[in-house]
Amino acid sequence: MLAAIYDDPASATGPGMAGYNRFYHLKKAWPLFPGIVRPIAAAFLGDHYARRRARRGRLRAGIDALVGLGFHLWIPRRAALVQRRFGYDENWRRRAIAIARARFADPNDIALFRIEQAEQLDHYIRRFEDAAINKRINPLGWTGDCALADKRRFAERCRIACLPHAETVAMVEAGQVHILADPADRPLIAKPADGEGGDGVRMLGSIADAPTLMARLRGIRHPTIVQPLIRVHPELADIALGALPTVRIVSILDEAGRPEVVSATFRCASDPRARVDNMKAGGLIVPVDLTDGRLGLACFGYGGHDHDIHPATGAPIAGRTLPGWAEAITLVTGAHCAAFADYALIGWDVALTGQGPVLIEGNGKPGVLMPQRAARRGLGESCYGALLAHHLATKS
Repeated sequence: MLAAIYDDPASATGPGMAGYNRFYHLKKAWPLFPGIVRPIAAAFLGDHYARRRARRGRLRAGIDALVGLGFHLWIPRRAALVQRRFGYDENWRRRAIAIARARFADPNDIALFRIEQAEQLDHYIRRFEDAAINKRINPLGWTGDCALADKRRFAERCRIACLPHAETVAMVEAGQVHILADPADRPLIAKPADGEGGDGVRMLGSIADAPTLMARLRGIRHPTIVQPLIRVHPELADIALGALPTVRIVSILDEAGRPEVVSATFRCASDPRARVDNMKAGGLIVPVDLTDGRLGLACFGYGGHDHDIHPATGAPIAGRTLPGWAEAITLVTGAHCAAFADYALIGWDVALTGQGPVLIEGNGKPGVLMPQRAARRGLGESCYGALLAHHLATKS
């Protein structure tokens, strides 16, 4: 059971396989206690787990202990699976088992975060911790009317606040097609309104007029939003391939309630056939220097080597500077303050275009794998971790 619940979305096939497995949401439903009797966690989360432990009743403490014992028993099998998946040697497996048992960690996290010594985990949020932490910090993100989980609501808030965002050309709701803007012979893209990770995205091609678009969308039952295909900034065309690259910029409200940018990760496709840039589709992730928008080394989200040049085009990645970086930072902090201040934590997907940065989506559950793997350091080493700890303390 543990092997199934705590498997990662791409674990069945590694990079390039899109689609969450059926246990993806199940593992978020049960906040695993990181230990058997006492919590084992990064230092900046120590107070949070002390409070969580103190609030537990006897029944929950007993269940947590049983699950924790099962987790320890599962670690060797999990390490063997990860070893085979990534082609590691026996030394890695033995070291991973020792670290996992000492720090109550998933061996898959040890591989993806490139952990060599147990002490490194003093700064990392393990992926099984993310849901429980996010639920406490961003409770609205777990409700049915979350504006960050529905692309239609997100676009409407952006429109009202006059924020640059992807225009809504049409929507499908309850099987009914609503044309909101002239297609104007533009290339269009259709997305599930509540989709994650690029699932269900359809390229519609150039649509001449409203009747043609109406005909193309007829028969769709799932809530869907149609937007123009956004063109990437010319300076990024050599690493864009066939998908729009985006930057995941994370902002958190600080102690005074002001949004502060704490992390940024650039994403681009590695396969010319891909139509989305995310990790599940085999996309590359690249850390971004917050001060000037300079890119570091690229890597795949689920294993593989580092790349200072694009593996398909040979264009440089490491060392180049993202165009319009200062404007992108201003955009997300302004958007957080003006239109989404009811969320403490937001992961913004921003497209950099020749006309300036454009908001594509907002995420109330931005995840901890991408920023930690791309940056090769834990969130606890930056103000990201400090502000998480602040919100956990104030919302306990």
